[in-house]
Amino acid sequence: MRSALKPKAGSGFHATEVRMRSMMMKKLSAVLLALALSAVAAHADSLVTTQPTGTDSVVWSQLGPAGTSIPNPFSFTTTDGVTGAGSYANTGGTGSVAEQGYDWGGNFYPAEILNWTDYSGALTLDFAEGYAQIGAQIDSDDYGDFTAQICDVNGCFTEDGDATGANNGSAIYIGIEATSPIDWVTFSLTSAPSDSVDDFAIGTVTLVNAPLATTPEPGSLLLLGTGLLALLGLVMRRQMAAA
Repeated sequence: MRSALKPKAGSGFHATEVRMRSMMMKKLSAVLLALALSAVAAHADSLVTTQPTGTDSVVWSQLGPAGTSIPNPFSFTTTDGVTGAGSYANTGGTGSVAEQGYDWGGNFYPAEILNWTDYSGALTLDFAEGYAQIGAQIDSDDYGDFTAQICDVNGCFTEDGDATGANNGSAIYIGIEATSPIDWVTFSLTSAPSDSVDDFAIGTVTLVNAPLATTPEPGSLLLLGTGLLALLGLVMRRQMAAA
């Protein structure tokens, strides 16, 4: 006759302990996943296509009157006194100060002073301080459909435009907004009539330096996750010692 097997002493407690550890690990994993997603969200950018009311700006008349050659690289200062540096992608290329309706026949507002790349390629602006949003109106030199692009450290966005020579402020606005400070952007064209992607102009740069929400940096989030792991290990060791 087969005798009944007796459960080992404490086996019920051990099973309960294993379940508790499993539940704690699942909860911790969920917390770490949430922290990882928060780190991604903390650096999420978005495209801006409607020109906002800025808190600062870069006005290109500071580089001289229409027809002035812009060196590569060049320096500028925002209306609020923040310094910056600009450069064109094509080594050795230079830009030019242009004026809508005078030596630029595009879609900017009449008499607006522009930074014209003049076939020198993508235009990068680097600021001494970070902003919540940076953008500008942009127009292809050749008339027709084009695609503009703006990039920062987190990625790029594009927007389609149509250069018609309307001279009425209808040039498309392309900007980038982020939850962490933006201290540089690059304007460019990815397509243009006659493939002249290196030949475009931007108007006054709009800057928004409204207070940014305080968001933990990825390093801080990682430190917090490490602390949670250490705390879990301590709790589990105490449970094992008590058993």
